[in-house]
Order: sequence, then structure tokens, then C-alpha cells
Amino acid sequence: MNIETKLFGNKSKVLLTRLLSQHVKKQYILRYSSTNKNSTPFFLSKTFLNNKSNNNSKRYFRSSSPTLSQKRDLYEVLGVSRDASKQDIKKAFYALAKKYHPDTNRDDPNAHKTFAEISNAYDVLYDDKKRSVYDTAGHQGATQENMEHGGFPGGMGGQDINLEDLFGGGGMGGFDLNDLFGGGGGGGKKASGADMQVNLRLDFMDAVNGCETDISFYGGTKCTPCDGSGAKAGTKPQTCKQCGGTGTQTRSNGFFQMATTCRGCKGSGKIIKDHCTTCKGKGINQGERIVKIKVPAGINNGTTIKLAGEGEPSKNGRRGNLFVNVTVSEHELFKRTGNDIHLDVPITLSQAILGDSISIPTLSGEVDLKVPKGTQPGEKRVLKGKGIRFVNSTEFGSQYIHFIVSIPKNISQKQEELIKEFDQEEKKNNGPLDSLSHPVLSFWNKAMKRWREYANKFKN
Repeated sequence: MNIETKLFGNKSKVLLTRLLSQHVKKQYILRYSSTNKNSTPFFLSKTFLNNKSNNNSKRYFRSSSPTLSQKRDLYEVLGVSRDASKQDIKKAFYALAKKYHPDTNRDDPNAHKTFAEISNAYDVLYDDKKRSVYDTAGHQGATQENMEHGGFPGGMGGQDINLEDLFGGGGMGGFDLNDLFGGGGGGGKKASGADMQVNLRLDFMDAVNGCETDISFYGGTKCTPCDGSGAKAGTKPQTCKQCGGTGTQTRSNGFFQMATTCRGCKGSGKIIKDHCTTCKGKGINQGERIVKIKVPAGINNGTTIKLAGEGEPSKNGRRGNLFVNVTVSEHELFKRTGNDIHLDVPITLSQAILGDSISIPTLSGEVDLKVPKGTQPGEKRVLKGKGIRFVNSTEFGSQYIHFIVSIPKNISQKQEELIKEFDQEEKKNNGPLDSLSHPVLSFWNKAMKRWREYANKFKN
């Protein structure tokens, strides 16, 4: 079902004409007598004929718009200042036109009048010459200027109004002008195919060092037998007679001319009589596609790689783009933060106390690292330039080493005796552990002393 039938049912053509005519509604209508139910047009009534015999040959018309003396200031109508720029005028008109368009205000009997007033104000003020005349001579001058140059009051006088912008592309609650007029194409322009998205999961080290890999996904490819033309082998598409091969048709209603996609060829400019049996005239076959992708070194989790021209193909144009969403697996040892990596290195109690030289992994291989005497739990070392390379750069991040001191849960009797002996030696050299002068615990002991003094105040 097309958009006309969907929105308006069987009265689509009538309402279509009504839609466009509302933009350029004529300002004068014939007056009819309404003295009885079976009213007679006034120019055929006895009153008119008698008046005509009395040398009164005037025809009676009634204006649908207010007289010049009753009209509001055009700047006031659009809600702009008298020194407003053309861009300000256009912006104000679009906002008001969206708000007061008759098709979006069907319950408002004055919608047509309001919209005509807004359109007339825009018609005059957007045109530099008409605006100059209006600023000098008011409504009378602007009306004369319109008539002399083919314009019409309330009809936007041929101004370049973009209806797509006016109704926001999607239009009035889903109303699409392109669909309504059989469009949807590019007015004969070659439209690109649709963009696609695929997911790629990378190993941590592949992301660090970069790699080349294949991506397999379901997508379209150009039909080989017809070379993408959609026509049966040995035949060629013919030029569309409805549009002359341009792909567009110009439709006129009132004072509007709209170029729309040709219904006959749907914008391609060509008609296929004998369709290719392989692709059924589409020029494209769907199936599994394999694309090779080069992953740059240093790519991070959540990055999207754009492959231009690797998306869905188009029968009459280029392919769309392929967007590859990258997910990087976690490593069992390294933790990544930006372009830096972090490594937790466990050491024994004796290594922390006595110091040692150990071998640790980096992204480029193993290196020897010295553990200083008296290394504390959580203490870290920094290896500059041992992190991850910045994408498309020669710079690297750093590697951070975090020491984790391992405390044994089970010890032998001999170890227990040695530790007790170590404790006695510690107290002998440094004094009691709760001493305020202990070299390691002095700060802690002093802080605890002040806390106890403060807490004792509440006990009393």
C-alpha cells in the first residue's frame, strides 16, 4: 500500500490537490446569495438583473482576506524585528508554517486564514525588493509590487520554499512528500546502497599489534550474469519514456512546481523489459560475503572501523559503507587503561624484605626487573614506552608493575621459630611495636594515642 492510500484512502488525489492549494489559496471568491435553502448565484438573481438595467453593471465579489487597512504589520505576523535578516525571516516562517498549517490544524476553522497571512508576510519580507517597497509604502505598495511581478497575496509569490525543510522530512505526523508524489529516490541521481554494521571480536594481542583478518557476513553482491543491470543477458535497459531518462518528473499544482522521482522507472531513468532470471531484475544477489580488513595496531575495545564502499550495493550507484564494531577480549595478565597496561606481580615475603631480581612479561617479551629491599605491598614501578602503541602514531604508553606481597597461610615449625626470633630481634632494635618512636609504626601509634584521648572524653 502506498503512502497516499495509507494516509488518505480512496480520496488521495483530491486531498493531494487540497494540500498544495492550501499553500497558495486564492484571495478572492465569488459571492453567492444565501437568502433561502435553494440559493441562487447572486449574479443571476433578480436584484442583480434589475440593478443592471439601472446602469449598475458591477459584478459582486467578496475578498477572503482583510482589507489593506485591517491587515497586521508583516513583521508582527512573523514575530521578527524590522531589521531582521533574511535567515531570521525564513526561520520564523518555517516555525509558524509548521505550527499553523491547515492539515495539522483541521479542527481550527481559521487555519487557512492564518496560514495565508503567514505566507503573505514571508513572500513580501523575504524578497529584498518587495520588502523595500513595503517598508516605504506599506501594504498598498507591496500588493502592487506583487501583481506587477507575477506574485500573489498569500501565495508565497514563487519564493524558493523547501517543503522537506518545512515539514521536517518526516512531515506531518509521518507525512512524506517524496512518498506522496511517488518519490523516495534521488530525483534521477544515483543513490548509494545502504550502510551495514558487523561485529568483530579480536584477541587482546591482535588488537595490540594489529592484524589482517576476514569478516564473514550476509549481504548483497552485484549479479554476475547481468553485471548488475538487472536485464536479461544479451539485452539492455531502455530509456524511460515517461521522464526521458532523467529519473524525475516535474509536477505542477497552482504556483508550485515539484520535481519528483519518476514512477515509471523509480528514478533510474531506465526500463527493463526482460529481467535477469538470476537476480529477478534487482541486479543484486544476497548471500554470504567475505571482506578482508586491516586492523591498525593499538585499536581499543568499542572502536568502530569504517570501510567505505563495502556496504550494500545499489543497482544504479555505489555501495554503502560497512561499519565494523570492534570488541577486544580481556587478557589474563595485562589490564588496559587507554594506552597504558597494568600488571600485578606477586612476590614472597622474603623477596619483599630482602629484595630480588625477577623476570616479568611485557607486550614485547620478558624483561628482568629488580625488586628493591623493603618493597611494600601495592608499591609500583613504571616501564616507560612498554605500553600500547597509539593508533597511527609512533608513540607508546607505559607499563605499570604493581607488587603483590604474598603472605603464607601455612608455615612449618622451623619457619614459625624463625619468625618469632625475627620479632624479638625487631623489638630489641626498634623498641615495642606500640612505641611512639617505632621507625615504621610511629605515625600510626601517635594517631591512635590522640584517638584514645578523644574517645575517653565521652566515657566520662
